[in-house]
Parts: sequence; structure tokens; C-alpha cells
Amino acid sequence: MQHVEASVAEDFARIRETQIDNVIRLLESSIGRIKISIILPRLASDLDNVEPVLRNTAYEPAINLLRRLKGLDAVNTQMFNFEVLQTIDYFQSNYKMYEMFPRYLNNVSAYDKTLLIAFETILDVAKRHLWRTSKAEINMERQLRIMYQEREETRERIEYYKKKLRSKTALLRWRRAAQFLIVEKQEADLASRKWKNNVRIQNEIEKHSQTLSENHKASMQKQIELEEELEKARAEYEKVITNNAEREKDLRAEKNKLLIQLENALHRYDSNVGEKLRENLELEDMYNAAKKELDDFMVHYRKEEAIYNRIVVQYELEEQRKQQQRIMIFMMNRAARKIQAYWQEWRRAKLKKARKAAKKGKKK
Repeated sequence: MQHVEASVAEDFARIRETQIDNVIRLLESSIGRIKISIILPRLASDLDNVEPVLRNTAYEPAINLLRRLKGLDAVNTQMFNFEVLQTIDYFQSNYKMYEMFPRYLNNVSAYDKTLLIAFETILDVAKRHLWRTSKAEINMERQLRIMYQEREETRERIEYYKKKLRSKTALLRWRRAAQFLIVEKQEADLASRKWKNNVRIQNEIEKHSQTLSENHKASMQKQIELEEELEKARAEYEKVITNNAEREKDLRAEKNKLLIQLENALHRYDSNVGEKLRENLELEDMYNAAKKELDDFMVHYRKEEAIYNRIVVQYELEEQRKQQQRIMIFMMNRAARKIQAYWQEWRRAKLKKARKAAKKGKKK
């Protein structure tokens, strides 16, 4: 039973690992398709630099597709849409092509960079959460327990130092009471000195009041100059605001255009993902059928194995019984021979003793 449970646990672990690998592989391929979709317009517009990179590689058919796309006439909408979809489908199927053009990915717009970072963050979070095990959670709980104990020890030390500080505060109060008496005496001395100093300070105040008046006039003149500079800066700021508003309007139009392109790419991505999911479900059904056949075979195999083990045990017990029986027969035969030899020796001794007694009777 334990063997069966262990086997089931191993099968479940393998199934979980396979499912996690499938999910991560799907996310990675999705990010790759988004990257190739972002740089595809750059590839089509910069064909002179793209063609030498793709030449003599597995992606060489992409050159003809990009040439045909570049030479199409947008008037024939049906043919144009067909060629565009064919080109996009080829690049989506060979999305790893983006690895050959790192320069284009490094020069994408800030919005596209934000989009790629968001998808890569989703991939990292999925990996971290999917591969997280109970062992990692237990280690985290242990770390939290250690941090909690350290925090409690810190609180105890803080309480200890608070008590020590209160005792020192009481001591300082006694010292302050003694110092208060000393301070009262010194305040009386200071009162007389203060009166003398007030006279000297009044003279200094009058002297410095004149200096402050002059400084105030200079400060007002400086303030007028700063206000004029502020008006100039305000005019320049309003001009910059106007330019930024116009630039923001252009950027908003470009953003709307890119959003439409993104929605089209996402629509194609959703259709491709749906097909891949259906294929994945069919493969999972085939795997489950094969797994069921394997489980049925293992049940039959374990029954045959149990019968075989029972036969082997019975055979070993029978061999042990026969061996014990042979040992008992051998011991009984050996004991019988010993007893017979002792009996014959005893009989000879008895006959010999009888003959000696008979000879003594004849002599008398």
C-alpha cells in the first residue's frame, strides 16, 4: 500500500512539473511573439540591413515575405490583408528570430519597453509562485519565527534600559534641586550685571538700527530686480507649456495608432493561443489514456507479483521443513548407533564378569 501511495505521489509530482513546464513555456513563447511583433515594422522598413543577417539561415524565407509586403499595393485590400496575415503568421511561428536583432529591441518606444517589462514580470512571478514548495514555505516560517524572537529580545532590552533611564532621571532631579539653589544665587548676581548690560545693549541697538535701515533699502531694491527676473521666467515657462501641449497632442495621436496595432496583434495572439491550448488539451487526453493503460497494467502486475511472492515463500518453507526432517533422521540414526555400541560393550563386560565368577566357583 505504501508503495502504491509513493508511486501515486511521484506520478502527481511529475504531472505537476509537466503542467508547470507547459505554462512557463507558453508564457515564454507569448513574450517572444510580442517581441517579434513589436520589431516587425522596423524589419520591413529596414530590409537592406535585415537581409544580410537573415541570409543563409533557417529564417531566409522571411526575406521574400518582407519584400512582397513592401511591394504590395494597399489599394487591393483583400490581397494586402492576405499577404500581411501570411507574413505575420510566419514571424509568429518563428518568433525566436528576434534574438538576431537585439538593436531593434533596445530602441523600441518607452511604451513598448513598459509592455515587455510587464510581461517579463508576469513570467517571473509565475515561475516563483508555480515552483514554490511546502519546504520553502516552512523555511520562511522559520525565518519569521527567528525574527519574532529577536524582536521580543529587543523589547526586553528596551524595557531594561527604560528602567535604568528612570533611575538616572530621579538622580538627575536631585542634582537639579541642588543646582537650583546655586542658580538662584547666581541669578541675583546676574540681575545687577543685566542692568549694566542693558544700558550697553541699548546703545548697540541704536547703532545697529541705523545699519538695518540701510540694509532694508538695499533689500527692497534687490527684491524689485528679482520680481522682474520672475516675470521673464514666467513668460518663458508659459511658452514651454504651450510647446509641450502641442507635442503631447502629437504623441497622443501616435499612441492611439500604436494601440490599434496592439489590439490587432493581441487578436491574432488570442487566436494562436486558442489553437495551442486545444492542441495541449488533446495531448493531455492522449496522456491520460496512456496513463490509465499503465495503471491497469500495474494493477495486474502487482497481483501477479503477489502470487509469485507467495509461491516463493511456500517453497522456502517446504525446503526448510525437509532440511529439518533430514537433520532429525540423521541425529536419530547417530544416537541409535551410539546406544547399540554402548549396549554391546556393556554386554561383553557382563559376560566377561560372569566367566570370571564361574572360574572362581570351579576352583573352590
